[in-house]
Amino acid sequence: MNRYLIENWRVVLRSYSFISMVLGLLVLLVPNALYEMFGIEADPYPLGTAALVFFAFGILGRFVRQVPETRIGRRLIFWTAFLFGALMLVKSIGGALYEEAVLPEPPAQASIEAQIIPAMASKPQAPMPPTPVVAKDPFDEIAFQLISKWEGKRNEAYRDIVGVWTICYGHTRTAGPGQHKTDAECKALLIAEIAEYRDKWLAYVNGKAKTYWLPPTRKAAYTSLAFNVGWTGAGKSTATRRLNAGDIEGGCEAISWYNKAGGKVVRGLVRRRTEEVTLCLV
Repeated sequence: MNRYLIENWRVVLRSYSFISMVLGLLVLLVPNALYEMFGIEADPYPLGTAALVFFAFGILGRFVRQVPETRIGRRLIFWTAFLFGALMLVKSIGGALYEEAVLPEPPAQASIEAQIIPAMASKPQAPMPPTPVVAKDPFDEIAFQLISKWEGKRNEAYRDIVGVWTICYGHTRTAGPGQHKTDAECKALLIAEIAEYRDKWLAYVNGKAKTYWLPPTRKAAYTSLAFNVGWTGAGKSTATRRLNAGDIEGGCEAISWYNKAGGKVVRGLVRRRTEEVTLCLV
């Protein structure tokens, strides 16, 4: 007799409740595996629902007597849960694969040299016309109000946890010992950084989307995502690809997928993504 395993452990491995628990675990791992291996973003919500159903059946199944009289009922419940899980799997992964095939790729960016030194571009640059005087873009204030609340502010320079001098809303580029910034100066620094992330992200957005589908509120929501996950991650995301295809609601919904850190859902990120999605849909 094994001191550590139950006598009928082989029977347990074949039980519907155990198989259901294993399926629930596998379903939870699918989105991260797809993204890490193939760069495909699957909608996590159908998969989360399927995992919940599998786990619920696996737990409840342990309270049902494992006797021949209950076999048909247990099989019926298991296959119902299995088919539901398969449907959610197809909805999430199938949808992701379909979008991967049909959604347009983000527009190619110019080389770093061409961006920094126009003379190094493959084609000569036409002279820029004078910039017309227009009303102040409300984007700056909308984006500042959205992003600043999540970044935290310190007016005195300090070293962060890895020893980098930091000031205001996480600004490091020009921070140094002994620095002090007023609230207005901190706001100006953050707005400048937001503009940089916005412009870098916009390189992944096609002309039609920029012209017709990016009011200041939606632009601020996507910029907030880029500020949080990086402009490359946001630019290549399903959210941006849907936007480029004209799927406004679908793109806004996909912003909410970025709610994890270290593979775990973080409450603060859920709240931030919820605000971004709400603003995106305005």
